[in-house]
Amino acid sequence: MTAVRPLVIAGLGARRADDVAAIRAFCTNRNIPAMVTYKAKGVVPDADPVFAGVFTNGAIESEIVDRSDLLIAMGLDPVELLPRPWTRTVPVIAWGRWRVAEGHLKFSKQIVGEIATALESIGRELGPSQWDLDAIRRCLDAQRARIRIAGEQLTADRVVDVVARHAAATARVTVDAGAHMLPATLLWPVAEPNDMLISNGLSTMGFALPAAIGAALADPQRPTVALTGDGGLLICAGELLTAVRERLQVIVVVFSDAALTLIDVKQQQRRMRRAGVAIGDVAWASIAESVRMPGHVATTEEELERAIAAALAHRGPSLIDARIDPSTYPEMLSVVRG
Repeated sequence: MTAVRPLVIAGLGARRADDVAAIRAFCTNRNIPAMVTYKAKGVVPDADPVFAGVFTNGAIESEIVDRSDLLIAMGLDPVELLPRPWTRTVPVIAWGRWRVAEGHLKFSKQIVGEIATALESIGRELGPSQWDLDAIRRCLDAQRARIRIAGEQLTADRVVDVVARHAAATARVTVDAGAHMLPATLLWPVAEPNDMLISNGLSTMGFALPAAIGAALADPQRPTVALTGDGGLLICAGELLTAVRERLQVIVVVFSDAALTLIDVKQQQRRMRRAGVAIGDVAWASIAESVRMPGHVATTEEELERAIAAALAHRGPSLIDARIDPSTYPEMLSVVRG
């Protein structure tokens, strides 16, 4: 191969322990950066020098992807990507344990087989990498700065930053579909596969709380944080009682803005009439307390700091009603997806 700036993209099919070890060793030993899909967060830790961000077929990762001359897709399923035309001309070589549909992402070659074996084969053909990993890190820092958009009150990115600072080192996180998933997936640091659980592809609303309950039942010694919008939680609010009954340390953080905001923003972008997106104000802390779950309301970062500290100290489920300013979402969506 003549590629000098290959870029690894790890997908949902690359989360097995042997695949993770092979990808990390390949990238580290060869100075090759790696991106991960939402479902593959943790295959390469966010803090690793070879980590190059999240791959979605969106705008925010383009600066790095456009520098590459070969995409090495490991366990990538196109269902994980935004359903928009694939316009890149760089060759894409894909390996995985099963064949995936090729109508969306144009593979130069797709091979079914073991990922570790594939990386050994690629390694024998590649020459020295010409990537500057320090430049990649600076680019990632700039990406994160662009989605930290100031608002008049508590914003979604600040909620993610504050909760992650307290909980990310010990907690697994689940993420619901909605506008809050943009800062959650980009800003919440993940060190191991399956430490972020998200319904990408299907993008099912109402996923985060049931997923958090399942994760806490499987691993009861570890807290689980569910990041959900108010629309998503309305779909499955009855499961708060399940978390109480099972005495699970599930911390539900509601990004409360009284609307189906991602749909609302898309309606605005398309100059459509605002329709069917208003939810109205919900007293989430009161609902939590009605099922004997501690409820907290946070309208400032200071209140959020106190709420997450109390929730982590409580041996059981808690809910934090984070009252956020949704006005930053249109700019954030434009930055991330284009």
